[in-house]
Amino acid sequence: MRRFSCRVYGVLRDGDKVLLTRSRFGASTFINFPGGGVELEEAPGDALRREFVEETGLVIRPVRTLYASQEAHLSTQAPIQIVSVYWLVEKMSGELRPAGNGDDVLELFWRAQADLPLKEMFPADLEFASRLPALLAA
Repeated sequence: MRRFSCRVYGVLRDGDKVLLTRSRFGASTFINFPGGGVELEEAPGDALRREFVEETGLVIRPVRTLYASQEAHLSTQAPIQIVSVYWLVEKMSGELRPAGNGDDVLELFWRAQADLPLKEMFPADLEFASRLPALLAA
């Protein structure tokens, strides 16, 4: 049986840099933006705030939606289609945990938006990341 997984991610900026995570799912490690899955009956903005605190230690405020998946992204890990929404966010409070969350996030780091590690991203995040500089300039 195929299902959908709705994912929300936040883009936190520091000058021309954005915050990224190195995460683990099963035996795979990958780079993406802080965020994750929307739970059943959870509002997407609430999910984004929850995931951001869990992964980074930071309390954020969603500012505006930047992008939503346009391609059909099938997971290589489970029989699901991934639909991702990316938000521009701003930090409200908290302390960044560069060493990750002790669970699925292995580390957090800043990277220039023009120099994102695209080869280490899953296709859903790659679709967005390749458009990020233009989206932030708008």
